[in-house]
Amino acid sequence: MDVRKGESEKHWFRSDRFSLVNGKWFFQTREGSVEGPYDTHQEAETVLLLYLRHSDDSLYHGVR
Repeated sequence: MDVRKGESEKHWFRSDRFSLVNGKWFFQTREGSVEGPYDTHQEAETVLLLYLRHSDDSLYHGVR
C-alpha cells in the first residue's frame, strides 16, 4: 500500500469509499459527504477521480 502525501509511514485503516444502495452506487469523501447516486461502480469511480483532481487543483491554487 502506498503512503499518502505528507505521511512517512503506513499506520492507517482505509475503508471502501464505495457503497451499493438499492442498486445505485455512492462514494464517501474524506470530508464526510456522500456523493451519488451513480448507475455503475465505474461511473462512481470516475466521478470520484474527478472530485479528487479538483480537490488537488484547489489546494495548488489556494482555493478552498
